Amino acid sequence: MKAVIFKGKNDISLMYAPEPRIEKADDVVIKVTTCSICGSDIHTKYIGNQDPGKIIGHEYCGIVVDTGAGVRGLKKGDRVAGRPAYSCGQCYYCRHRQQSLCVNGGIFGVLGTQGVQAEYARIPFAENTLVKIPDNMEDEDVIFAGDILSTGMSGLLKNDVGLGDTVSVFGAGPVGLCAVACAPLFGAGLVIAVDILDYRLDMAGRFGAVTVNASKEDPVKKIRELTNGIGVDAGIEAAGSEATITACIRSTRRGGKASILGLIDKPLLFDLRKRFYDMFTLTMGYGDQNHVEELINMIAHGRLSVRSIITHTFPLSEALNAYDVFEKREGGCIKVLLKP
Repeated sequence: MKAVIFKGKNDISLMYAPEPRIEKADDVVIKVTTCSICGSDIHTKYIGNQDPGKIIGHEYCGIVVDTGAGVRGLKKGDRVAGRPAYSCGQCYYCRHRQQSLCVNGGIFGVLGTQGVQAEYARIPFAENTLVKIPDNMEDEDVIFAGDILSTGMSGLLKNDVGLGDTVSVFGAGPVGLCAVACAPLFGAGLVIAVDILDYRLDMAGRFGAVTVNASKEDPVKKIRELTNGIGVDAGIEAAGSEATITACIRSTRRGGKASILGLIDKPLLFDLRKRFYDMFTLTMGYGDQNHVEELINMIAHGRLSVRSIITHTFPLSEALNAYDVFEKREGGCIKVLLKP
């Protein structure tokens, strides 16, 4: 089968790989019908957090083509969307609804685990990892529910956003835009999106955000102006840079909460003494994958849609070109799909 293979730092290739087989009773094998390039795949490409010769990618939909002997809730022919991390459902962390920390699990496409940018994929702990796609929905409707949509929403959950709250989102890339799109579901009164690319801010505006271009004005000052000098109740950082993290924290009010969702690839410096007496809460880490079914249900009933962030679709055979478009943000690129 064709697959996107990590060969070494700054080196990926479209190559042939063996088709996966059932290895354990709780496995299924899917035919991948749609997969997507994520910002963390670019991180993998350059940082090298995958073994050479392994497949990358973790956003996917597919059709079940084979099931292990222990699988009861899935059958051949089921259309499914998947979480980026698989988990056993039984360990301490799974029982405490922290599946991304599962001691028996892993994340597709990194740290030696085969990814899903391929024609077929083996899905461990399948009944914990996969969600059936309703018959009236397309892959494009639900493919982000497991990863970036769950991650964007988790920033709102971690910050306890409620009715009338003010929210800032630093970074209007795919995760940040998902956070903006989810904010109305929590009753947010004002959502402010910050980025340096106008086309991304235009998309955030379509989701209802007030937008600030940080290359043209000071976002901290502007957010203070928009909140009567107080700052936002909840800050969400979705870019992973020192500048955006610092600005997000500085523009969140005393007693407020901020959450870092962006991948950080180098040490950062921030003087926590400046917020120590502010009763300020800061969280960071993986997105919450506990609400994939609920997100798909809201999408199915017209309460939520981020399909508009899909700007490009390529066949898997053109995956390397697709990576270039995504990485260089060509043609107003926000999100790229691959079709095996």
